[in-house]
Amino acid sequence: MPTRQPLQRILVAIGPEPADISSLTARFPRIAFDVVGPDAVNDHIAGADAALIGWVSPSETLDKASGLKWIQTAGAGVERVVGDGFADRGILLTNGSGVMAPNMAEHVIGLMLAFARGFPDLMKGQQRQSWKNGVGMDTVFELGGQTVLMVGLGDIALATAERLQAFGMTVIGVRRSDVTGNPPAHVDRVVSIADIDAVIGEADHVISSLPHTSETRRLFDGARFARFKDGAYFYNLGRGTSVVQADLIEALESGKLGGAGLDVTEPEPLPQGDPLWDAPNVLITAHTAGATPHFRERVLALFADNIARYQSGQDLVNVVDIDRGY
Repeated sequence: MPTRQPLQRILVAIGPEPADISSLTARFPRIAFDVVGPDAVNDHIAGADAALIGWVSPSETLDKASGLKWIQTAGAGVERVVGDGFADRGILLTNGSGVMAPNMAEHVIGLMLAFARGFPDLMKGQQRQSWKNGVGMDTVFELGGQTVLMVGLGDIALATAERLQAFGMTVIGVRRSDVTGNPPAHVDRVVSIADIDAVIGEADHVISSLPHTSETRRLFDGARFARFKDGAYFYNLGRGTSVVQADLIEALESGKLGGAGLDVTEPEPLPQGDPLWDAPNVLITAHTAGATPHFRERVLALFADNIARYQSGQDLVNVVDIDRGY
């Protein structure tokens, strides 16, 4: 069990408006909390033992944080934190993995259902005040009985798999870590990332929730799309850097892929005039899958649990492996 000095002052900056942290102050009356917006982080970080930070870049911040022992990020992605020699600073890093899993699972299932029921064509027809628009028996499909490949088997994938089970779908998981033993609940089988090409052709739907790391960059390229089942659908909730975008467009234009549901792109925002906007059968949701009215309450609940663990010397939840980047 780790030996630590108790926290005395914590900085909270998780949005443009100061968060209501009454639950934290009531639970931890001996800790002083500074609640600020992102523009005031650098003015308060020097006196903090720990910080809950949203999407603030640490490039200038960490040089001022002489007493900082622990950072928790509000989101799961930490690529903007682990640079700048972070590993040499001796700061413990945890992330918000799982906070947005329920809403992101619903988001990707919404994309799947949209393709299954022909909603993109029906919505275009509504704008033209036109009826049916070619959507019918021969164009729609059902999710039941189909196979989903979850590339990345973290909280988002597991929450998605739980919901997909109700549709009667087969779920295959792909992960980097040990694949021996029984698969997680709601997942039929698990393979290593090294074996992704052996199973990718089985899937009617491929869902990526991968973080940004050197190993995931450009993972989905033309050679990999060529291994997809003809007419399969691709969804990306992780990072746009995992996809060679020109190769994705080519796979869509050739008809190799039936469609793509993309919450992330490279770059972001996607510039006006980028050919991805007009690629066939693409739904682009502009990095909105993480949006939920329950975000702050879940972030603060996770942070409170980790504060209690820190104060009592227990291991924290969601500790980031700096070398791996997640």
